[in-house]
Amino acid sequence: MTSKDWIYMAMTIGGYLVAVIAGLYAKNKAKINKTTAAGKAMDVVGQLATYAVHEADHADMSNDSKRKYAVEAVAQGLSWLGIKGVTPVMINGAVEDAVNAMHLANSQQAVDQPADTKQQVVDQPADTKEVTNGK
Repeated sequence: MTSKDWIYMAMTIGGYLVAVIAGLYAKNKAKINKTTAAGKAMDVVGQLATYAVHEADHADMSNDSKRKYAVEAVAQGLSWLGIKGVTPVMINGAVEDAVNAMHLANSQQAVDQPADTKQQVVDQPADTKEVTNGK
């Protein structure tokens, strides 16, 4: 076989591979689109839950009232966006995740804050005693 024959054979095999891959994609396209749409819906639920939890945190309510408010806000946002098929369990889970993320972020800020205040105290000049170099 000449090199020209090898090239033709490689092109033919490549064409068959492309046809097989296209066929498999066409066969599973509905599953792929459904999975992608579900992932996008869950992203939207998570974003709405984050917004609702931060909004509820600023309200003067009890924790249970804040959770109910956040769940209702997420459900209303999904309704406005026309996203259907999201169960209340999924909404509650997204709200719990958002609450945990908010508490984690707040605790991290609380851990970082004392270091800043210590730095400010060290930077202030001493009023009562002089600083010497050990002499």
